[in-house]
Amino acid sequence: MPSSNTWIEATVLLIKEVKEIFNKKAQKKQKAYEAIEAIYKAANRTSFYITMNKNGTSKSNLELSDLWMETATKVRDLDKSLYVSLLLKAEYWSDPVKWSNEDVENTKIGLLDIKRSAREILKKK
Repeated sequence: MPSSNTWIEATVLLIKEVKEIFNKKAQKKQKAYEAIEAIYKAANRTSFYITMNKNGTSKSNLELSDLWMETATKVRDLDKSLYVSLLLKAEYWSDPVKWSNEDVENTKIGLLDIKRSAREILKKK
């Protein structure tokens, strides 16, 4: 029959493992929230840019491209498919003239598609 010290040690180890599991889950959820917030920030800035009806300067396009790239890095560990979509969105803003409406629809990088995908991250976590 195991000694009471063995049971205590086993219980302490189990509690430590359970705490670690909960901490990892909390960290992953925090990353999900940060990713979603970054996506919405990029989407809102993009919407503002489009709404203002600017003709598009290389500087504004570059800023949006960089913003979408930064956003992609926050999603990388959470959702590979969305990560690729955000990379494509960054590519789009680096040279939007090369992209047709059909290209945007086929790659699902429209703002509504991306926001929808962002909300799906929370359902997974």
